[in-house]
Amino acid sequence: MNEEMIRRAAAILEREFGQDWQGIAQELGTENLRRRKPPPAGAFGKELTSFMAFPERGNGGDSQWRGNCSPEVVSSILRYVLDAKRYYGKDTSQFTLLDPMSGSGTSKAAADRSGVRSILYDLNPAPAHGKGGWNALKDDVEDSADLVFFHESACALISPYHNIIQYSGNMWGKPHPDDLSRCEDYNDFLEKLNLCIRKLYMALRKDGRLAVLVGDIRMQGRFYSIQNDMMRMGDFESFLVKGQFNCVSDRRRYQKPFIPIVTEYLLLLHKKDALLVPFHFAKDSTFSVADTDLTALTWHHLIRMTLESAGGRMALADLYVRLQKHPKANFR
Repeated sequence: MNEEMIRRAAAILEREFGQDWQGIAQELGTENLRRRKPPPAGAFGKELTSFMAFPERGNGGDSQWRGNCSPEVVSSILRYVLDAKRYYGKDTSQFTLLDPMSGSGTSKAAADRSGVRSILYDLNPAPAHGKGGWNALKDDVEDSADLVFFHESACALISPYHNIIQYSGNMWGKPHPDDLSRCEDYNDFLEKLNLCIRKLYMALRKDGRLAVLVGDIRMQGRFYSIQNDMMRMGDFESFLVKGQFNCVSDRRRYQKPFIPIVTEYLLLLHKKDALLVPFHFAKDSTFSVADTDLTALTWHHLIRMTLESAGGRMALADLYVRLQKHPKANFR
């Protein structure tokens, strides 16, 4: 398919459907990725895959709330967890969804549609629904749940965009000292984020799931992958990629070459045991090839990197002296 065919198809859709044509095209273009239809043999299809895309946001919550997610995201995960429990014969009559950063009430709308109980917290003292003034860094999670949906941009406390979207003092009220969108730096943010993950995981009931929706960020030319750096607890059940549509950044013009971020990630963590907790967290460190011996390091690459570090020019005697100090050296 060439560009001319794509332009013709876009023109036909626009004439036929007006301003809605692009959303229709996005729905059609992502359908085979986000949904697996039943094959001819009649086996079950899958309405949830490892790729999520909701060009049409759906009903629930407030679309004007910066950083809010589609209620279809919550509904999809909620239906999956309910189906999993029913498949294994678990009782769902008291199923509870907890959203600790409820924002405009998106999770409540999803829970109501599925006929399950929802518990909502928010740092905002006057949220649209649920308990306001709840501080995830200092307050206890007083309730337990079968599913905790943790979208860090859903309210002021956490933002997957770190300090790109500031909530307290902007979206509501005055600046709050425990608003993670106002952290000092990325490491401060990550430490507080991991504290929240630990507390929320402990609030899960046995066989519960913690769904964490985060995005990547780029600050001052550096790329940060929150999903890669954050702590994981329990069994890592699935990793879903979510496409983003109609972002504020779509309207900006950029001169510097970089790769725009158009995805978020949903990590689904499963609590199989009441007391035993598998966990994982990333740790950054740095080593110098100049004084470290590695199995993967050959003399060819060591010499090339040494010359590169000197700007490409170095006297043979100087190169010999520098390499002689390397643990790999065995000169006689």
